Amino acid sequence: MQASTNEAQTILGSVDYPVTKSQIIDEAKKWNISGDTMQALENIPNRKYNSADDVINEFESFQKAVDVFHNRKYPATKQELVNEAKDLQVRDVIVRALEACPDKEYSSPADVINECRAKLQHR
Repeated sequence: MQASTNEAQTILGSVDYPVTKSQIIDEAKKWNISGDTMQALENIPNRKYNSADDVINEFESFQKAVDVFHNRKYPATKQELVNEAKDLQVRDVIVRALEACPDKEYSSPADVINECRAKLQHR
């Protein structure tokens, strides 16, 4: 299952803006959203958001990054992942986070996320 923009939009329509990432997560928990959608929301930058569109832009950017990890064959080098992110026009902040990840060969999407999580979340 993949994170759902529609599911995210549903909960985002029920919050008052501006809103923090923490408030978005709290609202998502009330709605009992899917695990994939929750994961995408948990990985948006920790800041204030002024509108649902503002949140959705970050949400969809994370989804593009997830696609880079999941829609390819492994093993993959860091440089291959960076190149694919650029080809998919993933936001520059995510490309920079990937560039800051350890320069190694990754065996799976989980390996990429585990090694690069801190850099992806603090972009």
